[in-house]
Amino acid sequence: MKKVLLIILAGMFALTSAYAQPTFTVGIGYNKGVFAAEGKEDNFDESGSLNETTVEYGAFEDSYASVYIEMGNETGSIGLAYQDDVSTPTNINESGFPGSDNTSKVSADFSGVITLYGLVNLPMNTYLKAGIVQGDIAVNETQKSGNTYKDQDLEGYVFGVGYQHEADAANIRFELLGHTYDDVTANNGVATSGNHNKITVSDMIGANAHISLNKSF
Repeated sequence: MKKVLLIILAGMFALTSAYAQPTFTVGIGYNKGVFAAEGKEDNFDESGSLNETTVEYGAFEDSYASVYIEMGNETGSIGLAYQDDVSTPTNINESGFPGSDNTSKVSADFSGVITLYGLVNLPMNTYLKAGIVQGDIAVNETQKSGNTYKDQDLEGYVFGVGYQHEADAANIRFELLGHTYDDVTANNGVATSGNHNKITVSDMIGANAHISLNKSF
């Protein structure tokens, strides 16, 4: 998917001749986001039979920076954005034995997140925005069992509305965006006959407020 994004970006610049005097915009922004998802863990016994299922719903918030570059005209533009990492809180599962430090700790980082998007300009300096999101989910864990979960791909969509205040020195943007992501499934790498565990994260959604400064050339 990342290669596809890079190919699209290269094609975006190659199509410059299709625009009448296209403009290029570069910007840097600050984001405040809220994210939520449902997590399900399936625990299997040594016979490979499902022994226990745990389902929980969680939400968290985080702040992160972003940068973007766009090419467009008076009708709209195509852009590519890169954002700083977003980190979940750490989930701690105590061992249950007094005085023992044998605990399991798990958290995740959403890293290398790239958004390829389009803007459609509307009256009064407003616009609509929609795009596709690609990144990595880095799983950080310390498991009592010593087992680990592999990192996963993050894929999803973003959509929202924005307003741009134009000025001579730099333009200011305000955006309200919604996010939705594909389900993610991972296991602990153990065979079904050896205490196999599987985690499924679904209904991943988010929303963020974005403010940025940009300059067009």
